[in-house]
Amino acid sequence: MNTKPQRLLLFFCLLAGSYTAQAKADAACTAALPETMRAARIQAAGGPEALRVERVPLPAVGAGDVLVRVRYASVNPVDWKLQESGRLNFPATPGGDFAGEVVGLGAGVSGVACGDLVAGVVDQRARSGSYAEYVAVPATEIVPKPAAFTLQEAAAYPTVSIAAWRYMVLAAGLKAGERVLIHGGAGGVGTVAVQIAKARGAYVITTASARNHDYVRSLGADEAIDYRSTRFEDVVKNVDVVIDTIGGDTLARSGQVLRDGGRLVSMTARIPEAMCADGRIVCPATPPWDVRQGLEGVAPLIAAGKLQINIDGIYTLDNIAAAQQHNRSGSTRGKVVVDMSSGADAAAGEGVAAARVPLQAYLDGHATGQARHFRRAFAADALLVGHKDGKYRQWPASEYIAQSASGQPPRDEARRQRRIRSITVTGDVATAVLELDYPDMKAIDHMSVLKYGDEWRIAVKAYDAHTPEAPQ
Repeated sequence: MNTKPQRLLLFFCLLAGSYTAQAKADAACTAALPETMRAARIQAAGGPEALRVERVPLPAVGAGDVLVRVRYASVNPVDWKLQESGRLNFPATPGGDFAGEVVGLGAGVSGVACGDLVAGVVDQRARSGSYAEYVAVPATEIVPKPAAFTLQEAAAYPTVSIAAWRYMVLAAGLKAGERVLIHGGAGGVGTVAVQIAKARGAYVITTASARNHDYVRSLGADEAIDYRSTRFEDVVKNVDVVIDTIGGDTLARSGQVLRDGGRLVSMTARIPEAMCADGRIVCPATPPWDVRQGLEGVAPLIAAGKLQINIDGIYTLDNIAAAQQHNRSGSTRGKVVVDMSSGADAAAGEGVAAARVPLQAYLDGHATGQARHFRRAFAADALLVGHKDGKYRQWPASEYIAQSASGQPPRDEARRQRRIRSITVTGDVATAVLELDYPDMKAIDHMSVLKYGDEWRIAVKAYDAHTPEAPQ
């Protein structure tokens, strides 16, 4: 049989596919961009109250840079510490972490295409930061958005993951079977450090307030110590590694719990030379900050479901000051995220950012088909009640989750639209209206959201849904 025509056909098909893909990328790169963007700006050293949302020109894209339309950013303590201490190039746009879509390429960039969804960290001391609708960043400082993460999670994980990997894996060299004490296990870096340590086979001890003990155990901690009622050095002895995320007196007391030859690293402060001078404990050198190395290091854990990010609040850019205040409170469970879209059409009341978390998780469940998002959204005893195509039904959320969690995104996801129309919070109760517009279903969901302990959950979903008529 003559296979030459078949080979030619295959060649032209591959060529056409390559041309089509490149044409799509080129179209994304040549799409018209606005001349200005909204960004959170600060004119001089100051706290969250000094931030103002202004219109400014888009950042310049230099050789080796990519321009990213930021969908979400996240807040880290380093953001407000830099702005308060005056270590930004004022007037400045703070922010490091982001996730979004590549919309422009600088000269010499390869391996990245316009339209790619990416996550990364921008050096806010040298460039316009991520509290903005667009960011220009070296292509070496981004990675593809992890497939297992939503864009919110992708915006939340970079800095804390790089830090945890840098200090615990590269500096301390934590090994399977070792015992590690992690200070601040419920915070942004701490939650990642606990999960990485457990994935590496370590026995994990962490400090956290009593309200967070169940939470840190769910991450993999074997022991949790209430730092408010117990001095950790009274109950912890002879650990192999201490990871300090607190500094101050906590760091100063940490050497007491290490075995001879144990390793001490601090993410927040320089370790006093006297602590390591006699050689009883080791204070390893800190490796250079490397975005790619850190994010590629944790990538297999994310893909395997061994590293997840908890979102503690979702704020709009207009509420960036409140987002920073949330992070500064010291009681954050995971990360605080900033949505660069307008968010809900209408929002009112204290606690909107926290009440929005389960609503976004519900929408993420629809977008990804992952049960973990639906489980984060609904209370264990939540109910659904409503009409679809005129038929009334009342059923438990557990049954709804089993039906809706396919494990895969919908095939027609690009044609599906979802939005939060409104959120109103009164005390520990919130009401919200969500709209789902799918090719095969239109729905309005009225959500009753309640605060259960420290978390908000959907208690009742009342819906009105119908199947649209097929086009003639």
